[in-house]
Amino acid sequence: MIIHFLAPVPSWQRRDGARVIAQGQGQPPADAAAPLIVAVPGEAVALHWLDLPELAPAQAAAAARLMLGDTLGEADPHIAVAPGAGPRPVAVVARGAMAGWLADLAGAGLSPSALVPEPLLLPAPATGFAVQRAGNRVIARSAAMGFAAEADLAAALIGDAPTSPAEFSLTDPLPLNLLAGDYAPVSRWQPPPGLARRLGLLAATLAGLWLAGDVAALVQANRAASAATAEAQAIAAALLPTGADDPVAALAALARQRGADGGLGAIAGPVVDAIAARPGAALASLRYTPSGGLVAGVAGGAGEAQALADALAAAGLKASTGPTRATADGSDTPVTVSR
Repeated sequence: MIIHFLAPVPSWQRRDGARVIAQGQGQPPADAAAPLIVAVPGEAVALHWLDLPELAPAQAAAAARLMLGDTLGEADPHIAVAPGAGPRPVAVVARGAMAGWLADLAGAGLSPSALVPEPLLLPAPATGFAVQRAGNRVIARSAAMGFAAEADLAAALIGDAPTSPAEFSLTDPLPLNLLAGDYAPVSRWQPPPGLARRLGLLAATLAGLWLAGDVAALVQANRAASAATAEAQAIAAALLPTGADDPVAALAALARQRGADGGLGAIAGPVVDAIAARPGAALASLRYTPSGGLVAGVAGGAGEAQALADALAAAGLKASTGPTRATADGSDTPVTVSR
């Protein structure tokens, strides 16, 4: 496991349990086999301790937002809640700070598995504060408080409480991970070229059957190619006579009869084929509505998204790119496609 500290200057440690086996200044070496934990500056994160029941992460964040109310420094900060139940840490951080950290890491070719406020990497003492000092900078944590500040401000916050020197450590599970909610890692897939046709047929099938039933919202999918093939075969087996030479192709023909060629079926296949033809691109998300068209979230950067849009335009479709959004493991650029 590698810990990457962003402050006061970038540095890293490779650890085997509690033992430091290598360390250095600057960016850590890229190693896909070693989870990367990034310790973000405590000055950029407001830590609160709230008494919350055990909830799903999104529900816990919403409850914390309500409880913090007017104490929040901006209208829509990112909020992450530690796992568990009862009194526990809640981190509040500006979305601009999150986007900056993730963009810098992505630019260095690093994909973190967690972002942890550095005060939470100090052990929680039974009384007083656990403290680590780096020049005029102090990182401190008590049982219900955590911060990083210059020495004079830290002394005022600690007051007369006892202090003890402490080293950073990792617990399992981690005390809190900022990669939650909008910044949670997205499962991405790159369809093998041989299965692109199956994915297009499945999209056409679903569009035709659902359009026939006057359902407005058609599909929101992010599935592996093998799962898509199995689902198409299952639909075919349920709706077509036994013994069809190619039940998926027969079901696609049925979808065309029910109007799929005018909606999702006419654009999903070219989109999947174009993604499969570009090794540098991957599909982060996929959603469709009859009024808005197909929106494919493309991982790999704005250049890959624009190349996909150009390829689709050459195929006779309308395609436009939107603003790139930094995510936990790279970026997501929407490409909107319609006939």
